[in-house]
Amino acid sequence: MLCRIEINAQALTNNYRVLQAKAGKSVVIPVLKANAYGHGLKESFAILKKESPPWIAVNYVSEAEILRDLGFKGRLLIVGPAVERGFTKADELELDLVVGNMDLLKSWANRPGKCRVHVKIETGMSRQGILPEDVDEALAYFSEKKVTPTGVCTHFANVEDVTDQSYALHQMSGFETAIAKFHAAGFTKVLKHAASSASSLIMDSSLFDMARVGVSLYGVWPSKLTKVSYLQLNAKVASLLPVLEWKTEITTLKKVHVGQYIGYGCTFRANREMDIAVLPVGYNEGYPRIAGEGPAYVLIRGERCPIVGRICMNMMMVDVTHTSKNLHVGDEVVLIGKSVDETVSAGDLANWSKTIHYEIFTKLHPDIPRVIV
Repeated sequence: MLCRIEINAQALTNNYRVLQAKAGKSVVIPVLKANAYGHGLKESFAILKKESPPWIAVNYVSEAEILRDLGFKGRLLIVGPAVERGFTKADELELDLVVGNMDLLKSWANRPGKCRVHVKIETGMSRQGILPEDVDEALAYFSEKKVTPTGVCTHFANVEDVTDQSYALHQMSGFETAIAKFHAAGFTKVLKHAASSASSLIMDSSLFDMARVGVSLYGVWPSKLTKVSYLQLNAKVASLLPVLEWKTEITTLKKVHVGQYIGYGCTFRANREMDIAVLPVGYNEGYPRIAGEGPAYVLIRGERCPIVGRICMNMMMVDVTHTSKNLHVGDEVVLIGKSVDETVSAGDLANWSKTIHYEIFTKLHPDIPRVIV
């Protein structure tokens, strides 16, 4: 591919340390699922392994297998849906599985093996998790089979998109009730975890034994409201540094005359003489097609260059008429990142595309080279 993703090692290391300091006694679990939120699983691990994280979280057993092959000997938590056919591989790799299904919990309790289970409690997300009224049944079954779950956990549904955390506190109350039942049943050493990126930053009460930190690890705030909430609680903002920059190059420079159309569907028509640059990136590479509707731009030599016409599968066109620079084929173009004094963020691209930066990151094509800088 004629583009690359640069992964800033210093920024990723900084963010891990900042988040661990914020978490205090809670152990930060770096979440490297979805190809490390598009940043590259192998590349992100290569950086973080120097920090010796005791835990890493991923979504799939296959991701965990990659990390074991790369030499990670710490604890690996699978946060995605567990399935019974995955138990054998989980045994082999000595994994920790999040399980929120009663039938599956009983299947685990009835088999030997090395994999460990963290019981997911449904507190208001309506996704994974056993219902609060089923907790007693699960605990009785564990006691009968003489098996001990390793952890108990939940997940917040509405922390990052609000400044009022009443719903999260409601979920916390339900989780603490479940914890009390575990303790009363004799399971007093279970590891407890609920915090995600947003809650670990703005809800100290959510920091139990561990915190599963995802998007903030990569130097972006979960949302603007999370940042606002943080500033309401702290004198200054946490020093999270963006880890990823996405760059490509100019492959064609050409003139477009007044009245000429640009791109599929003839959606853009030049109302003046124009110079355009063609870039070898499109929606196949992960640049959202909808961004071509405007007002999206890229950066070339520190100047904003608007996208004109629809985003193609593997190409896009940008207006470079206004630039005073003498451009050439091969010149660097910044899609996400900084160029001289200008910056275009994943959040900017998400806003133009009517989505969230999580989706922008995770849809970056896995074949784009990730380069550690």
